[in-house]
Amino acid sequence: MRILVIGASGFIGQYLVRRLGRTPGHEVTGTFLSRPPASDGNSWHKLELTDTGGLEQLFRLFRPDVVVHLAAIADVGTAERSPERATAVNTTATAAIAGLCRMHDARLVFVSTEYVFDGTHGFYREDDAPNPTTHYGQTKWEAEQEVAKLDFPWSILRTSIVYGWPGPGRRNFVPWLVASLQSGQPYLGSTGVMRTPVYIEHLVDGIVKLVEEDYPGTHHVAGKDWVSMYDFAVAVADGFQLDRGLVISADGAPSQAPDMLGLDCARTMNLLNLPQPGLTEGIAAMRANTPHP
Repeated sequence: MRILVIGASGFIGQYLVRRLGRTPGHEVTGTFLSRPPASDGNSWHKLELTDTGGLEQLFRLFRPDVVVHLAAIADVGTAERSPERATAVNTTATAAIAGLCRMHDARLVFVSTEYVFDGTHGFYREDDAPNPTTHYGQTKWEAEQEVAKLDFPWSILRTSIVYGWPGPGRRNFVPWLVASLQSGQPYLGSTGVMRTPVYIEHLVDGIVKLVEEDYPGTHHVAGKDWVSMYDFAVAVADGFQLDRGLVISADGAPSQAPDMLGLDCARTMNLLNLPQPGLTEGIAAMRANTPHP
């Protein structure tokens, strides 16, 4: 199977390409923009996502059977500060990729986000109505619609906060929190911000299922536990045997908009026949895979 991973040099992409590249019978090509990855036995191509000609050339060259589209401006603040760029990358480029998949008879797996929802009640199901309140969420919801309107095989996978060990020079919440707690720094964890954190390898399990088998439609893959950022941080402290007393409960201001996201994944996990590990299992797996200096 020829698999093209767009945005493969990012956090999720590096784990996904590593997993797919180790599977016999898979030929994997990944794209990057600013950070060339280390040699890993897969083929890599530099690509500006808004370069339609470059996209077309890549499809003609590689002739993928499946395309996994991960690339995005995913930082909420960056998308708010540069809305035109975020729309071009997250929405317009996704529409172009979807069109090329149709043209080249390639199945598309598009990775989206919980931010397509408004955060008023959280633990959203796959069939709940999106209502984004951020520009990032709006661009991803519009991208989902661009994918879904075309008559070709596609899957959309939404996820929540993804944690794990990032590559050199990159940052992820849990390693940052572990380092902070180890140095005795307190962490203010909001009790009003709700998410369903997922360990990176468990998310990759779901993406690989969608790549290797045909599950059309919209799916949710995230952690089992719907928790506040305070509870998430306490679980990290406990899992890494650090001082949970350094995690301090912080309530949001009454004037702040609700921020209760998180995804109910039961239907998807049953469909994919995958277990849905919670925070305890995810953090334990991450600690067991701590990289050695």
